[in-house]
Amino acid sequence: MKILKFTLPLVTFFLLSEAFAGTSAQDLVIKADEGRMPPGNITFQSSVEDFENGTSVRETRYKVLNKGGEKSLVETIFPERQAGRKLLMDEDNLWFYTPDIKRPARVSMQQKLTGEVANGDLARTNFSGDYEASLGGKETVGGKETYRLNLKAKNTGVTYSKIDYWVGVKDRLPMKAVFYAVSGKVLKSAEYTEVKNVLGKKCVTKTVFTDFIDKGRRSILIYSGHKRSKFTSATFSKEALGD
Repeated sequence: MKILKFTLPLVTFFLLSEAFAGTSAQDLVIKADEGRMPPGNITFQSSVEDFENGTSVRETRYKVLNKGGEKSLVETIFPERQAGRKLLMDEDNLWFYTPDIKRPARVSMQQKLTGEVANGDLARTNFSGDYEASLGGKETVGGKETYRLNLKAKNTGVTYSKIDYWVGVKDRLPMKAVFYAVSGKVLKSAEYTEVKNVLGKKCVTKTVFTDFIDKGRRSILIYSGHKRSKFTSATFSKEALGD
């Protein structure tokens, strides 16, 4: 019995070692990040359509400026009544600006932006910088072989406390994710689809977020119109939000 007690963990260890030979969990997350958004300075548009009980209830469109995943500026362009609202992310800091108030207010990554989309889902796409990753095994998702990764937040300021993350073995593209609150409660899931060539890289361009409890509540996030851009030092300045 004592032999079995020590042998089973060793068998598991060697099986996992063989499965992930030459593979780093953190490297997989970096590759998956690039499969959601190419690295560098980029401008693009995103649209979010919110559904309740299967019925579309809201559509919002944004213009997004992203500087290497560390800084971003998200501006609402539709509907017109919300035009000019902005989210500014500067590393771990996030501010919300509206033309009505004209003074930026500090907000959190966890707060909902619209529907099932949190501020951090749009303003911050850098999982590799925010989470420590470990390998959980291999699983088949939608007929495709994937690595299952366990992501644990490096600090409390990020969007989720932990994430279960599935990344394709061959293409290193994200397939799906499950997101958790600090309390350990499961918040929602995400499916990553519609792979396209974006600035010379294959990227997923559509994410479907679904509430974990109420499956009728979901939001579809779509990225489009990616362009390489040059930004000035004032682009991501809190003082310039009203310009």
